Amino acid sequence: MERVSLALARMIRRRPQLVAAVALAAAVAMAFGIPRLEFRTGQDTLLNPGSTIARDNTRFQREFGGDPMLVLFSTADDGPPITQLFTRDNRDEMARLERDMAASGRYESIITPLLILDFAREQIERRMVEEPAKLARDMDAADAQARAGAAARGEPPAQQDSAAADARQRVLDAFDAEFGADADRFLAVGDRTFDNPLFVEFILYDADGNIRPDLAGVFPDDHHALMVVRLRGNLSIDEGSRLAAEIVDQVPQYRFDRVSALVSGPPLLIKEINDSMRSALVLMALLAVALMVAVLFVVFRARWRLLSLPAVLIGCISAFGLMGFAGIPLTMVTISGLPILIGLGVDFAIQIHSRIEEETFAANSAEHGLDRTFVQLGPALGVAAVAACIGFLVLHLSEVPMIRDFGSMLAVGSVIVFMTSVALISTVVFLRERTRIGEPRPATVRFEVERIVGGITGRAVGRLVPIALIAIAVALVGLYVGRRIPTQTDPEKFVPSDSKVLRDLHTVRDVAGSTSELNLLIETGDGRSVTDDDILAWMINFEMRQRDQHDELRQSNSVASFTRQVTGDPPARASAEDLLARAPQALVNSVVSEDRRMASITFAISGGDTLDEQKALTNAILADVHAPPGVRVAPAGIAVVGTETVDAISRNRDLMSFVAVVSIFVVLLVFFRNPAKAVAPLLPVVLALGASSMILYLSGVEYSPLTSISGPLIIAMGTEFNVLLMSRYFEERGRGTAPRQAMAEASLRIGRAITASGLTVMGGFAVLALSDFSLLDNFGKVTALNIGLSLFSTLILLPPLLVWADEDHHLIAVPIEAAGEQSVP
Repeated sequence: MERVSLALARMIRRRPQLVAAVALAAAVAMAFGIPRLEFRTGQDTLLNPGSTIARDNTRFQREFGGDPMLVLFSTADDGPPITQLFTRDNRDEMARLERDMAASGRYESIITPLLILDFAREQIERRMVEEPAKLARDMDAADAQARAGAAARGEPPAQQDSAAADARQRVLDAFDAEFGADADRFLAVGDRTFDNPLFVEFILYDADGNIRPDLAGVFPDDHHALMVVRLRGNLSIDEGSRLAAEIVDQVPQYRFDRVSALVSGPPLLIKEINDSMRSALVLMALLAVALMVAVLFVVFRARWRLLSLPAVLIGCISAFGLMGFAGIPLTMVTISGLPILIGLGVDFAIQIHSRIEEETFAANSAEHGLDRTFVQLGPALGVAAVAACIGFLVLHLSEVPMIRDFGSMLAVGSVIVFMTSVALISTVVFLRERTRIGEPRPATVRFEVERIVGGITGRAVGRLVPIALIAIAVALVGLYVGRRIPTQTDPEKFVPSDSKVLRDLHTVRDVAGSTSELNLLIETGDGRSVTDDDILAWMINFEMRQRDQHDELRQSNSVASFTRQVTGDPPARASAEDLLARAPQALVNSVVSEDRRMASITFAISGGDTLDEQKALTNAILADVHAPPGVRVAPAGIAVVGTETVDAISRNRDLMSFVAVVSIFVVLLVFFRNPAKAVAPLLPVVLALGASSMILYLSGVEYSPLTSISGPLIIAMGTEFNVLLMSRYFEERGRGTAPRQAMAEASLRIGRAITASGLTVMGGFAVLALSDFSLLDNFGKVTALNIGLSLFSTLILLPPLLVWADEDHHLIAVPIEAAGEQSVP
């Protein structure tokens, strides 16, 4: 390792301009990959395309469409009722809106209040014609049954006639109770067109003046009506967001007299989340740069202290360009990586910058300073970078594609930023220092940082037992309570509470009772049809049972419930097929496929539930399916995809953290060839994770889905602080310094650089907390807290641990340099 480091140093000092030119040329070349970067927001970034849920959802949306957009038509509370929506001018405007939307071909189905009212008119008129004929048939059947029963009992003809007459009267009374008032109203309304307000009221209201139950889903009360525009299925988030935005822009162009229109729906909430993540990218990068400037000015005391920033930004350009060439997509998660890479890159740059200056002053030779830096710091910094990459690559254990892409992006980015920063910083500082040899060394000012770091490590050394006992207790308690910290899974909490989209969604929910839905895909095999009698009977009983058992389910829609709503009778194949043949195509397409092999059951959910609650509801419903033989039932829709994604993100977070620890331990063991040296850098990180869990638990902070993957990141980056401090301690010991003095000297010399490094990495995550988007906010806060605790635990646990292992138990072997061997020739 030393030979490689020395060879690199010699290459830089012999051809510094060439090394810098190559690094810049590589950055320019890789920058051409940036236009190749693709924002990927489809379902394939959330779920493995080969998973059962992903396949079922793809097939469901291909057949029945995607998410619904809702248009809420309203009249003023003190104004006309919703029948105002059906004046001639308003009907023409709504018909024009539907016609224009349909002509675009961008939507799966468009169901307007006018379409529903017109279909209801047809059914009512049909029933008014058919019910009298049905009444006559029912009376004749009751007559015949009563006569047969009386005859079987041996009653005389007069009693048979009386029994038959009573039976006919009972049927007539039942008919009058159900249809009599409506029949009278139907005869009294006059002109049976929508130009007649009385006819519109007759269709919309029953004899008691209430909205007819079969219309309540579209007309929730006297002043509101809903239009449902279902987007095409299997759209990416970007495509769905674009269509949702088009509806928001389009609807206000149509003017309704004394009726307002409000557009809302889950796709707009997803659009808000997606847009917030994207807009945060540039802002977070700018804030990260500003924070780096502040940290470098306040904490870092090297000359040209801002040199790290341009070097790192060039590295970030190279990294993102390479991502473009490698086909690593930008997703809702990976776009948060830019400020993280900036912080991590400045961390690497600070270490190399600070050490070159220190060694150059010590040897009064830029050449020896560069060589010494690469030989002493290079291996430690390199193994820290490798540890970081391993922590990032561990994210590939996640079942969520965008989390795996996040790991790839950070791993590739950290390598490129590390190499670019080392190349540019070392060449620029070397060229600068080479011209300064012989100048008086500036007076060293031991600022507060050195005193603080030295004070912490000085008081910790010699007190391992109490510190270790506290550390063990904190780590164990933290690991225990960490599993009790809830994860926030309510999508509405992922956007600012003052969001207009959220307010509109709540407005529609308060009126309609629901804005989200749970979909079930029904499939038949063996040549069966979803309109078979036994399947329809199972379907209607299943829907009714679920609505009785789960208050969250407001209503349901299927071919079975649709048939029962319209006919008033239990669904049967003949009545269902007859209804499907004459119903509007938009309604038919929403419940059954053309080949009758697939059907949907859609439950309207009351809303406000977290994804975890929706998952529990889905599991409870699926556990109670009991479908007929040959019928398969599978969950589908945005709610199912969302719950499965969140569950998959957090499902193996403990495994990822464990693998990260083991993998980094193996790397350290190979590098140091000593188990104690390999374990020591990991112990402070475990302490930091435990302390963080305790703080979050006691403060009542919830995790976000992103936060649940932060474990490997913390382990990877927290290990760096410990490796650098431990390596510097070994270096001081190698000069023959006693253990305690060696730790004091190591803390003094590396204290400012390691503190600045810790603050820059914290800053890279902390700027995410400045986002209005709570997913980033929570991820940034929790991860920055963990990085800060990792730095602090490095200073309080590692020093006494190393001194104890070295001085008291000789668990770590430290080779002593030959006298006067202070620089590399």
